[in-house]
Amino acid sequence: MSSIKGKAISAEIKKVNDVLNLNLQIPYYQRPYRWQEKNVLQLLEDVYGSWKQVKSAYRIGSVILYKESEKLFQIIDGQQRITTLILVLLQLESKQAINLSKSLEFCHSDSEKCIRRNNDFIRDWLDENVSGEEPDFLNYINMFCEFVEIKVTSLSEAFQMFDSQNSRGKSLEAYNLLKAYHIRAMEDEDATTVDKIESDRRWENATRFVVDPLNLKHKPQDILK
Repeated sequence: MSSIKGKAISAEIKKVNDVLNLNLQIPYYQRPYRWQEKNVLQLLEDVYGSWKQVKSAYRIGSVILYKESEKLFQIIDGQQRITTLILVLLQLESKQAINLSKSLEFCHSDSEKCIRRNNDFIRDWLDENVSGEEPDFLNYINMFCEFVEIKVTSLSEAFQMFDSQNSRGKSLEAYNLLKAYHIRAMEDEDATTVDKIESDRRWENATRFVVDPLNLKHKPQDILK
């Protein structure tokens, strides 16, 4: 593992299996899960191509995690890839993904729509391309696909990295960063979880993303029932 001197940051190459074994949480200031089918297809084809070429490793990308406690990690960057991988692994009947899908929660109805749509797309793609070889494909994803796992232990550092990662390109709407800093201030004031959820709901309702007012949290396992 390599560390950045003077910063509460560490970086390490980790197998998908190891990252998904962590107790992961999506923080309230994150944007919804909004990957389109073209994004999902690109990931599937890249992993499939590496698997068929018998490559010893495939680097999916980086994830940034904030270590909130010894057993809890917030996803600062990488939510879209991690969520998509969970959907793939659920279709491949991974017990690990089933367990994680029961605990990982999404606060946005927009996320629910994309999870349902992409799950159907993934199921059809796997039926067409991996039928009969599901255990081998599952093993390749878990043991040969990798993330660059970046962990931060300072909340201030986590927000700086969130800002840095998501200010580039079209990853976030401008209001997401404003919402992030607003909820960060609530952290400093020891606001309750209910207060933060309510604040998130008001931010999202003021924009084009609508949070379900009756059920603020959605788990993939429940969404896909």
